[in-house]
Amino acid sequence: MTEKNLWMKEDTEGITVGLTEFAQDDLGSISFAMLPKVGSQVVAGEGVVELEAEKAVVEYEAPTSGTILAVNEEAAKNVKVLDEPGAWLYKVSK
Repeated sequence: MTEKNLWMKEDTEGITVGLTEFAQDDLGSISFAMLPKVGSQVVAGEGVVELEAEKAVVEYEAPTSGTILAVNEEAAKNVKVLDEPGAWLYKVSK
């Protein structure tokens, strides 16, 4: 399920994880997001992000293990940014 719902992009700083267009269509308008805390450890296959939307409430599993380097702070203020194409959730160390 994760491959269809989350994308990963690696750069020199780490791996950015975001929502695929498929996940956004599947969820509908997102109303709440619980993102991991910066500095926390995530383990591949374990729950890392919880989203509430008009069509579903889902918990996505981490596609890769590491330390959370950054989260989408804009989403904490205005969750609607997660409805936009290419929306990112968090960045994790390699």
